Amino acid sequence: MPTRRTFLETSLAAGAALTSTKLLTRSSAPRTGMPHVSPSLQDMGTTAPTPPHPPFPVHDYHVHLSPTLTIDQALALAKDRGVQIGILEHPGPGYPINTDADLQHYIDKLRPYPVRIGLQPVYPGWSRAFSKPVLDQLDYILMDALTLPNPDGTYTAIWQIDTMVDDAEAFIERYMQFIEQILTTEPIDIFGWPTFLPVPIARHDADLWTTKRIDKIIDLCAHPKKTFRAKKIAIEINELAHVPDENFIKRAKQAGLKFTFGTDSRNQNAAHFYYCYQIAQRCGLTEGDMFVVKEK
Repeated sequence: MPTRRTFLETSLAAGAALTSTKLLTRSSAPRTGMPHVSPSLQDMGTTAPTPPHPPFPVHDYHVHLSPTLTIDQALALAKDRGVQIGILEHPGPGYPINTDADLQHYIDKLRPYPVRIGLQPVYPGWSRAFSKPVLDQLDYILMDALTLPNPDGTYTAIWQIDTMVDDAEAFIERYMQFIEQILTTEPIDIFGWPTFLPVPIARHDADLWTTKRIDKIIDLCAHPKKTFRAKKIAIEINELAHVPDENFIKRAKQAGLKFTFGTDSRNQNAAHFYYCYQIAQRCGLTEGDMFVVKEK
């Protein structure tokens, strides 16, 4: 799926367009309605003021380089917006990083720049394709659960606008199983896109994301069973999808988890935050609540 993120941004924007009025009026209540897309990303002409920059260093650890975003352009945007950045690339079939040589080239190409260097795996078991000495050169690894395995060996891309969900409860059970698999078997530092739901069932998020399920995810992040990277897995606050919500963040904070901000951008929206700043302010996040990636 080489166009995963391009498709994702297009799909979310399309979903947002269906309920643009609701999105603009419900930005402070992210547990209702369709997937929430930042006004800046929708480019819908809103005059809502951007929340103030938090009183601590800000990092966008979810930036992808692309034909519309070179490393120099990303650095210029980050400097202009007072944000440091981390660069991600997808490994695995259909993507440019499949061998140790590919991964080493990727790391060496970015190391001269003042960025953190990461990977965003899509498929479970991805790390078996690489040796530990090369993986250990990465500054961080972020993984989400948006590419859901099917019993027949195929995958469901749950970010796509045309994703079909016949049974919401059956879906959420299978989704939770995959989230648990990722958080207990994959060597990751940051769990991306937590609590995102496909468009057809997004309006039921308050019913599907029960306290029990939320606490299960938080507990898995707080007590990872198998990882050679982090003692606790950080939670990404995702600018594009407006997840997770205030309730999740406050419960995760109480459990001692740390957070990162991510735009998941491949364009001029890199390092541009609206929802992340807003929800950080609402949840009282401080510098001590943020996960800071160390350069290797």
